[in-house]
Amino acid sequence: MSNFFQTAGGIPTKQVFCYVRVSTEEQALHGLSIEAQTEALENWAAAHGHKVLGVYTDAGISARKPASKRPELQRLLADVQSGKGDLVIFTKLDRWFRNIAEYYKVQEILERHHVDWKTIQEDYDTSTASGRLKINIMLSVAQDEADRTSERIKAVFEIKRQKREPLTGDCPTGYRIEGKRFVKHPDTQAAVERFFRTFLSTGSVSRSMEEAERCGLRISYHLAHKMLGSPTYCGLCYGVDGMTPPYITREEYDKIQSMRKRAVRKTVKNRVYLFSGLISCGDCGSRMGGRINSRRNYRYYNCTAHYMKAAPCENRVNLGERKIEAFLLDALRGKMDRLKLEAPALSPLDGARDYRGELSALRAKAKRVTRLYVGGIISFAECQADHARYAAQIEALEQEAALQKEPDLSAAEELLSGGWDAMYRDLCPEKKQMFWRMVIREIRIHPDRRIEYEWNL
Repeated sequence: MSNFFQTAGGIPTKQVFCYVRVSTEEQALHGLSIEAQTEALENWAAAHGHKVLGVYTDAGISARKPASKRPELQRLLADVQSGKGDLVIFTKLDRWFRNIAEYYKVQEILERHHVDWKTIQEDYDTSTASGRLKINIMLSVAQDEADRTSERIKAVFEIKRQKREPLTGDCPTGYRIEGKRFVKHPDTQAAVERFFRTFLSTGSVSRSMEEAERCGLRISYHLAHKMLGSPTYCGLCYGVDGMTPPYITREEYDKIQSMRKRAVRKTVKNRVYLFSGLISCGDCGSRMGGRINSRRNYRYYNCTAHYMKAAPCENRVNLGERKIEAFLLDALRGKMDRLKLEAPALSPLDGARDYRGELSALRAKAKRVTRLYVGGIISFAECQADHARYAAQIEALEQEAALQKEPDLSAAEELLSGGWDAMYRDLCPEKKQMFWRMVIREIRIHPDRRIEYEWNL
C-alpha cells in the first residue's frame, strides 16, 4: 500500500514525522525550545501540503545520547518499521545526531523502509553522493565540537575536585554549600547524626527514620537507603576523600554496608523479634524470618526459602526464640568467664621484649652501612648485601611484634563491668534486640537444630 495520497489539486502529499529534541535550558534561550521547534515543523509541513502523523519530542536529552536512550526516537522508529510515513523532518542536523556511528544505525532502519529525512532550516540531501558527503562532514564537525566541550567540562570538574569544590549545586541531605565548600547544614545536622547513630546501634532502617523525624527531619525509605549506601557521609564525594565533612568514619561506613545485608525489617504492628536480621539458614544461607503462632504467645524462626515453590530449601526447622535466647545467654556466660580468666594473661608482662628498641637499632645499622659506602670504606655489592640482610631482619621482627600486639579488650571489659546478666533481664524487647546486635555477628541454624554463632566481641 502506498504511503502517498492525493491532495485536492492532485499533487502527491507525504506523511511526515516531526522530531523535536532539546537538551538544555540554554538552547531554549536561543530559540530552540520545544514549542519553537514544533511550531516551525508544523508550519513547514502545512506550507508544503504534507500531513503530520505525529510529533516525537525528546526533552532534556543530549544529541550524543545513543538512539536506544531516546524514548521518543524509539517510538518514531517503531512507527517507521510498522510501515507508516514517508519523511522525518527536524529543524537542524544537530537536533538529530552529533554521533556518526549512531546516525548510521538509525539511517539503516530508515533506508530499509524507504523513509527519507530532511532539515527544514538547513540544506541537506541524502539522495546524492555529494549530499551524503556533506552530511558526513557536518556530523564529524558536530561530534568534534561535542567532544571538545566534553573535554573542557571534564577539565573544569577535575580542577574543582582538586580544590575540593562541589561540581554542582545539588547538596546531599545534611549538607549545604558555603564559600564553594560543603559544610554540615545546621538545621539538619543533629537529625542526620541521630539517623546514623541509631542505625549503627540497631540496624533498623525504620527506627533510624523515626529518630531522624523526632529531630525534625523526615526521611523517605528510598532516601534512607540512599544515605546509608553513600560514601559522601564518610567524607568521600565525587571520588575525592575529604570533599565533605564526615558524619561517620570510614570504618563505620564499612560496618553499615555489612549491616544493611541483615537490616531489621519492620514487622506487622512493630512486633519485635530479638534476632531479626541475625539468623540465617545453615543449609542454604537464606535469611530466617521471625514468626508468631496463632495464639501469639510463641515466637519462632524458620527458613524463608523452605516455602519457595522453585527449588525449596530442605531445612524445615522451626526454632523457638526463647530456646535460642537461653542457648546464647549460656554461651555468653561461658565467654565472659573465659575472658575473666584470660584477661590478666593477655596483659603486657614486665620485662617483655622491647621490639621498638630492636627495630630502631637495626634501622640505625642500615643507615651506617650507607655512610660506609659513601665514604668509600665498603663496595656497592657489600652495601647492597648488608641492606638486604637488615631489611629481612626488620621485616621478620615487625611481623613478630604485630603478633604480640596487646589485644583490644574494650568491648569485653564493657560487658564485664558488672551485672550484665541481671541488667539484660530488665531490658525491654527493643533494648534486648540492640544488645544482641552488639554482641552477635551472625547466627546459623542447621536442619539438625544445631546452632552456630559468631561473636562481635
